[in-house]
Amino acid sequence: MPSLLCSRESTAFSAAFATTFATGDRGGPSPRTELELGSVRLTVLRCPAPPIPFVPPAPPAPLAPATPGPRRPAGSGDPQTWRLVLVSDGPLTLGPGPGATRLDPGHLVLWGPGEPFDPVAADRARPPRALVLHLPGTALSVPHQALRGLVARPMPSEAGPAALLARFLEGLAGPAATVETRQAAWLGRAAVDLAVAFLSSVTDPPDGATPQPRQMALLGEIRSYVERHLGDPDLSPKAIAAAHHISVRYLHHLFRQDGQTVGGFVRQRRLERCRADLTDPCLAGQSMAVIRARWGFHDAAVFNRAFKKEYGITPGEYRRREGVPAGAR
Repeated sequence: MPSLLCSRESTAFSAAFATTFATGDRGGPSPRTELELGSVRLTVLRCPAPPIPFVPPAPPAPLAPATPGPRRPAGSGDPQTWRLVLVSDGPLTLGPGPGATRLDPGHLVLWGPGEPFDPVAADRARPPRALVLHLPGTALSVPHQALRGLVARPMPSEAGPAALLARFLEGLAGPAATVETRQAAWLGRAAVDLAVAFLSSVTDPPDGATPQPRQMALLGEIRSYVERHLGDPDLSPKAIAAAHHISVRYLHHLFRQDGQTVGGFVRQRRLERCRADLTDPCLAGQSMAVIRARWGFHDAAVFNRAFKKEYGITPGEYRRREGVPAGAR
């Protein structure tokens, strides 16, 4: 059965959407439609119903237990990617085994990097539909330690930032939506901002740690500052610390608590911005040098090495693979 968005024939969708089939541990192939939005991805997923168990007739004598075949582990996904799931139709369960999380229509749930996903219909009569927003960890300004406390916790989406995020995702996946390739990266950034607003609104500070909320707020401010100054060649830990009236040592401490480094975060965000610009048709006439310099890479060799290390391909190869005209290089 084609998914909701697979039937769209517009040129705008053909450039951005791809249809694949995924198989979970407990069901058959599940059609999904994927929309690339710069550094993030939106998946429209329809889940299979659990198979009807077959009960064989009682044998005349006890049978030796069958040797179980190899079980394919559920897909763990990108170890750096968080998944934010919105259930729009029918209940479903996420996660393997009897401890799976049940989600009803309207529920939002955060799924951690590397966690088994394995979505399956919870009601055979109501095939579910879910929208899955794949978010790179480097794009989330909420400390990852705080995000861990939200994993697998169903949350309603009737009001506040949750409702805004849910309506935005439904709009992107709706039959009337038109997403042009040149707009995809901007919509991806809007999705990240709405996701951060929602996750920040439901994050609970650790018990007995009164300074922790202030640290989280400060870290969010610092990350926003970095995003606004990625093109500044003088952006450095010393400059970032000075702008926030803290020591460089304390700056490193804040990032270390969240399992990151200051330099690693700055480099990752610059690379993500470069990657989005390299495939933006509106920037097809700009050279590689102009794009990398815009986001703070003023040494071509350093940029090429960092890009290939992060994405496994050189910037030029990535641009050609994504179909940017040869004259733009």
